[in-house]
Amino acid sequence: MRVFAADAVLDAAVKRLTVVDRFAFGPVGYAGVISKGETDFKLVVSRPKPTALAAFENLYSSGNLPGRAYALAGLKKLNQARFKELIASIKLTDEELEVMRGCIISHETLLQVTREIDQGKFRF
Repeated sequence: MRVFAADAVLDAAVKRLTVVDRFAFGPVGYAGVISKGETDFKLVVSRPKPTALAAFENLYSSGNLPGRAYALAGLKKLNQARFKELIASIKLTDEELEVMRGCIISHETLLQVTREIDQGKFRF
């Protein structure tokens, strides 16, 4: 029963990440709290590597733009080669996602956010 409960927790976190509102790492907002997206990201990344990699691959293929950004961050942490493979395939598009840093919300393309992930501008 314990394995099932763990899988349910992981599945719920991935499901929330597929529809997350914004991409954020570190303290955000007026109160400086950790975003729900980051909390779910940390839950996924804490799983055994094969489980986490599969979850991030699923998130990348089914998530909205902020969800895909979290998936790319997870893949950068767990599988650098796969991360590089995916960023090479990201097309330049005008579609933007919300990114929150501290109290500031900006709108950036997935390609811009991915470059920042690659440069280590987000700590995870």
